[in-house]
Amino acid sequence: MLKEAKIILVISVLFSLAMGLSNIFVNILLWKESKDFTIVALYNLMHYIFVPITFIFAGWLSKKKNGVWSLRLGILFFIAFFGLILYINNNILRFIIPLGVLFGIASGFYWLAYHLLSFDCTTEKNRDTFNGLDGCSSGAANAMAPIIGGFIIQRAGNTKGYTIVFTCSLILFTVIILVSLLLKTKKYGAKLNVSHIWGSKHSEWSKIRKATVTWGLRDVVLGFLMVVLLFKSTGSELSVGKLSLLAAVIYSLSSLIQQKLIKPKHRLQSMYTGAAIMLAAVLGISWNIRYGTLLLFNIMDSIAAPFFLIPMASASFNVITQYHEEDLRAEYIINKEIVLNIGRIVSTLVLLLLLFLIKNPRVLNFYLLLLGSMQLISLYFLRQMRIWKI
Repeated sequence: MLKEAKIILVISVLFSLAMGLSNIFVNILLWKESKDFTIVALYNLMHYIFVPITFIFAGWLSKKKNGVWSLRLGILFFIAFFGLILYINNNILRFIIPLGVLFGIASGFYWLAYHLLSFDCTTEKNRDTFNGLDGCSSGAANAMAPIIGGFIIQRAGNTKGYTIVFTCSLILFTVIILVSLLLKTKKYGAKLNVSHIWGSKHSEWSKIRKATVTWGLRDVVLGFLMVVLLFKSTGSELSVGKLSLLAAVIYSLSSLIQQKLIKPKHRLQSMYTGAAIMLAAVLGISWNIRYGTLLLFNIMDSIAAPFFLIPMASASFNVITQYHEEDLRAEYIINKEIVLNIGRIVSTLVLLLLLFLIKNPRVLNFYLLLLGSMQLISLYFLRQMRIWKI
C-alpha cells in the first residue's frame, strides 16, 4: 500500500480510540439523565439530518482545496462537540438539539474526507485488503477504548469520570490533526457537479444507492439502541465497556479473516454468509431483550458484519473506477452518504413515532426484528450487480 494509505489507517485507529472512549457514553449519559428513549433518538435524529447536509459543504471544500482540509475541519468540530459537553456539564438535556447538530456537522466533514482519501490511496486490487486492515485495526482500537472509558467512569465517579474520558478524546483529536499534516492528496476538480450529488444515470450505481438506503434503516439505530439497552440491563458503564471490548475484538478478528480468506470472486458469497448470520443474531432480542440475548446478538453480529460490509464498501468504489469517473468521486461519495442518512432518518422517525403512539414495551422487540432484517433487502439489490462477475 501507499504511504498515504498507511497514514490513513493510523488516523482511523486514533479516531476509533477517541470515539470509543467517549461517544459510546454520550448515549448512555443522555439515558441516565432522562430515562427516555425518545431523548436519545432525538439527539441521534439531529445527527443524521446534518451529516448529509454537511457532506455537500465538505465536498465543495474538498473541490476547492483537498480532502485533508475537510478532515481537519471535521476533527475541529468534534473537539468543539466534546468541549461543549464538558462546558455544560450537568445541563446536557437542555442542549440535545445543538449537540446533535454539532455532532452531525463534525461527522459530515470527517467522513467525506475519510472516504475520499481511502479511495485515492487504494485500487481495485487492494481495496479489500485496505478495508480488511482498517476493520481489524480500528476494531482493535474500538475494543480497548470503551472498557478503558467505562473503567475510568466507574473508578473516578460519574461526573469526574466523564470529564476525564471526554478530555482524553480531545487530546487524541488534536493528535489526529498533527498526523494529518503528513498527508498529500490529489486535487478533486474545480467545483461540485450538482447533478451527480443527487443521483447517477448508471444502473450499477442505482443498485448501490438502493442497497445503501436500506442498510441505513438498520445501521445506526440498531447501534445506539443496543448501547442503551445494554446499560439499562446492567446499570454499569464498565459492563457496557466489557461487552464492547468483546464485540470489537471479534469484529477485528472477523475483518482479518475476511480479508485473508475472501477473494474478489467470492465477495457475493461472503455477503450471503454475513446477511444470514446477522438475521439469526437479531432473533433472540426480538423474543426477549435481556443481557443474555444482547450478548449473543453482539457476538454474532460482530462475526457477520465484516463479511457483509467489506465487499459492499469495495463494490461502491469499484463501480466508480469502472465508470472511469474518478474526477467525480466526491459527488458519488456524497450521493451515497445522502441516501445512507435518509435511511437512518426514516428509521429514527419511525422509532420516535412507535414510542409515542404505542406504549407496549414489546414494540421495541418487533422493531429490532424488522431492523435486523434490512440487510436481506440490501443484498437483494446488491446481488443484481454485474460487478461481481468482473
